[in-house]
Amino acid sequence: MTPSPIEEYLDELLRRSRADARTTRRLLEEASDHLYATAADLEAEGRSRPEAETEALRRFGPAATVAHAASAASIRSLIGELVRAAIYLAGWGLVAVGVSGLVVLVMNVLFGHSFVGGFAVFGRRSSIGETADDAVSLRVLAGLAGVGLLIAHRLARPRTERPSLLPAGLVDVLGAAAFAGGTALLVAAAIDQGTRHGVPGIGFPLSGALVALPAAVYFAVRSARALLA
Repeated sequence: MTPSPIEEYLDELLRRSRADARTTRRLLEEASDHLYATAADLEAEGRSRPEAETEALRRFGPAATVAHAASAASIRSLIGELVRAAIYLAGWGLVAVGVSGLVVLVMNVLFGHSFVGGFAVFGRRSSIGETADDAVSLRVLAGLAGVGLLIAHRLARPRTERPSLLPAGLVDVLGAAAFAGGTALLVAAAIDQGTRHGVPGIGFPLSGALVALPAAVYFAVRSARALLA
């Protein structure tokens, strides 16, 4: 049996589509519904079935043009998701920095400014009090900026929930990896500081590690739940 023009068109549309699977499936469903409905209307007007399908295809447009538009829409959606994911992770990273500033504040009270402030920053030797106080104020400001990014991420969420184009758990895996890597670097810096200079200054990197570690565990648990689901 010879395939109908509409079936051949749908096959070509599938071959030409470079969009993700979900967008391609939706494209084929919508194209099929529209083409068959138009052909039925034309056939009811007195045209033969082949003529009706051919005219419906002419009105719908070339398969290459339709597939290109769908692929472009899919790419735009993917880029939008990647940007939102970057904002989300950057926001949580800055919030973690802000929380570490509060940890520094507690360290300053419990152990004195030298526990944090005896750390060399950017190759120069700041005063102990200046370094300890800056570690609080600058980190807290960074945390507030992170809260702003998370709010922006929330507001930029599409009004209608759509299935994500990104693999399940990918964002959480990246978050877990970033915080785990940060924990390792900060612990190494704390060990190096303690080996070279003793206890003074060890709180500077240690305060960050104390926040990065639970953050890594949190994102690891989230990613595991997403992958298992």
